[in-house]
Amino acid sequence: MNKYSQLSHTHFQYRIWRNELEMMQKETDFFLSVIEEITAGEEPAPQSEPGWFINQFHHFQRLIKQLQGELLGIEKALAEGALQDKSLDKEQKLDHQYFKEEIDYFEQDYRSVKGKFRAFIAQSEPEKAD
Repeated sequence: MNKYSQLSHTHFQYRIWRNELEMMQKETDFFLSVIEEITAGEEPAPQSEPGWFINQFHHFQRLIKQLQGELLGIEKALAEGALQDKSLDKEQKLDHQYFKEEIDYFEQDYRSVKGKFRAFIAQSEPEKAD
């Protein structure tokens, strides 16, 4: 793969990750509003199930901001490298690989909590009257 194709492919991956992080940020905001609605605006105890989810989603929001900042730095370095015809050097490839592993781990953890949250919501639905 030539350098231009690699650069284009890498940039496309960064765009996907940026969009996924933005979507997850919106989801966590939504999930927190659902919890607030379920708990009728009362602050749940941290050790309660709703409290655990609140902590998890706040944790994800902090990680999302951190990952977005890292991604911005990596993209900036890639752009500067492209201007100097030094793009995708060894350091940038290592940064890309490290960030990919970080994103993969984050997404795996996020999906797990999201699945638990969906199960929690399904269980918390009021029973229908017959």
